Amino acid sequence: MGSAYRVHLLCKVAVTDIHHIFNDHLLKKQHLDPVINFTDEQIWPSLFLFICLGALSLVKVNAFSKMVRVIQSIFSRQVFQQLEREESGVSKGHSIILNVFFILNLAFLMFKINSIYNIILSETPAVLQFLFFLTVITVTLFFKVIMNNLLIVFTGERKLISEYSVSSRLVDQAFGILIFPWIVLMQFTTFNPLIFISVAILVLAFSLILKWYRGVLIGLIDQRIGLLQIFSYFCGLEILPVFVLVKFLIQTF
Repeated sequence: MGSAYRVHLLCKVAVTDIHHIFNDHLLKKQHLDPVINFTDEQIWPSLFLFICLGALSLVKVNAFSKMVRVIQSIFSRQVFQQLEREESGVSKGHSIILNVFFILNLAFLMFKINSIYNIILSETPAVLQFLFFLTVITVTLFFKVIMNNLLIVFTGERKLISEYSVSSRLVDQAFGILIFPWIVLMQFTTFNPLIFISVAILVLAFSLILKWYRGVLIGLIDQRIGLLQIFSYFCGLEILPVFVLVKFLIQTF
């Protein structure tokens, strides 16, 4: 017992002689109470992408063949024409979900680009930035639908404009599905997110080129519309409004 007690005393003395690094310094305490560890990690992007994944899974379960044919319509004109004949039921559930899916993904992509480069609304909370871009895209597409209907009334080219609108809608639906994986990667990656953003932008640019290419083919070959009229349409409703909108947003916000 005596030897064990002496060992205990020696260990106690040794511990008390240790010089702690936080003793005998000139630093003064700034916080006497525990400091809360605040974090800027946001939950809503993960929740948003989970909802998008759920919507895509819902379409896969209930209309998987339709979703595959939408993607096939990018490469096959025959499949596109079949879907065009079926698009009289544009209010079908899978079509609505895929249209909304594309708009949500496009808005989130614009939000991520803006959050990296701080182009506009740099002091605005992230979720409000996303809602802002979602609103702008929705209003722009709604405006385009109205203008197409007015063109049908004034020009009488119902078949031409309707066919191009269906083609644009199918391209948007297909590329909304193709863009989604890159959006998920850029949100959760540990690498440079600009890599995945660049790929998503390239995919989106290809979808625009394909959409306009099909529009030219529909106008020139199928409906025999003049090249000047086709160019005027694209400048008036596809290209110029986007440039004007972007310039207005940057200068205003």
